[in-house]
Amino acid sequence: MTTETISVNLPNQIPLTHNVDVLVAGGGPGGIGAAIGAARKGVKVLLVEHYGFLGGMATAGEVNPFMNNHHEGKPLDTGIFTEWLNRIKSYNPDGFDRIFDPHCARLAAEDLCLEAGVEILYHHRVAHVERKGSRIDHVVLHSKSGLTAVKANIIVDSTGDGDVAFLAGAPFEMGGENTPYVQPMTLCFKLKLNLSETNLNYKSAGEAFKKEYDLIQEVYQKAKVNGETDNPRENVLMFTAVNKDVLHFNTTRVIKKSSVNGIQLSEAELEARKQMREIITILRRDVPCFEKATLYSVAPQIGIRESRRILGSAYVTREDYTKGKAFPDAIARVTYPIDIHSPNGTGTEITHLPKGAWYEIPYGCIVVKGLDNLLIGSRCISVDHAVHSSMRVMPPVCSIGQAAGTAAAIAHQQNIKTSEIDGIKLNAELKSIGRNLTEYDPTREWETMEPGDWKTIGKKEKALGKFMSS
Repeated sequence: MTTETISVNLPNQIPLTHNVDVLVAGGGPGGIGAAIGAARKGVKVLLVEHYGFLGGMATAGEVNPFMNNHHEGKPLDTGIFTEWLNRIKSYNPDGFDRIFDPHCARLAAEDLCLEAGVEILYHHRVAHVERKGSRIDHVVLHSKSGLTAVKANIIVDSTGDGDVAFLAGAPFEMGGENTPYVQPMTLCFKLKLNLSETNLNYKSAGEAFKKEYDLIQEVYQKAKVNGETDNPRENVLMFTAVNKDVLHFNTTRVIKKSSVNGIQLSEAELEARKQMREIITILRRDVPCFEKATLYSVAPQIGIRESRRILGSAYVTREDYTKGKAFPDAIARVTYPIDIHSPNGTGTEITHLPKGAWYEIPYGCIVVKGLDNLLIGSRCISVDHAVHSSMRVMPPVCSIGQAAGTAAAIAHQQNIKTSEIDGIKLNAELKSIGRNLTEYDPTREWETMEPGDWKTIGKKEKALGKFMSS
């Protein structure tokens, strides 16, 4: 790669195509929650997405299943996420609870947005942000039409990578604990097996593959020793899929690459597909029931766990997580564990909260430092690396997005800065529309926990859809 620079002449006059109350950049789980949350309060919302469909990592990344974020058996992400889940089920009634078809997820998200009155603009991505003082004046988009501009009173950054915030000059962190690298990227894919030819049926397949699990891990480890794959992941991770006779693989691992560096992102796609080919070859050759396995699907893009973390007026840490810290302005509750896939290679840290515990994300984590009309409505909120590994999964991200969209509408309607919103009143409003948030208890604190060990995740019950590490 050359380090030379060149001068370019870009147009200094571009079309202003939209002037809206709230702009939501990015149509993943957070953007879906943000756009619907804002539109339901009666403001004019534009949702910009660079693909031709919504869903983000759930659809473009084919990340599956939705991870478990429950407390005492009840979902914490009531609200728009639950509506999305139920609408997905309406397209595929035979599906499982949180194992879903990505095509149904696309349709369901689009349905809910259109029903709420959201205007969707596909095949556009954020190219530039024009800032005036502490406000974003307009956002420049790039599409097949070239450059166009959108004006919005309030912007919600749901890009996942914090692209709008970054282009506006917002402060951010990036990297893990004692490493400059973030969590690795993973390309998800599915294999279809001829179960009828292995004397198995759909209902018994799960039990059968539990029996095969040790063999799968054994041949994978042998292949690594023999230099047949460069995948640094410690095991083969797979889940049942909603489609009959299909297994979902979340097992490629691309380390030390950045999703916010275009060249490295391209390299990551190539490396992940190389690993995918290697895994398929190994399984077909050495595991009998995979002998005639065919490639069912490959995600349109590599899955991204982590990149920038945009700094806000609040910041949640590993210590807050281990204590189950509560906040009066909570916008989300999370029980999903710290789940760090090693940024440097092999190993995964899983640190669970004590039974019955949860922690909370305060409103300040989505209020961007130094910008009066920007909120974060995706995974890139103001938390440390460890907490990010817990809250990054799609159900709480959708809930955070819903809170950001609701707050954006309030800021517009009251003509105030995002930092001037009363977070306690926002918490009350979210509860009034069905969000599973509790009354603030400043005395509540769980027993402090020690960080989990780096370990190999390889128990048999974790092979096939027991909602765990992704």
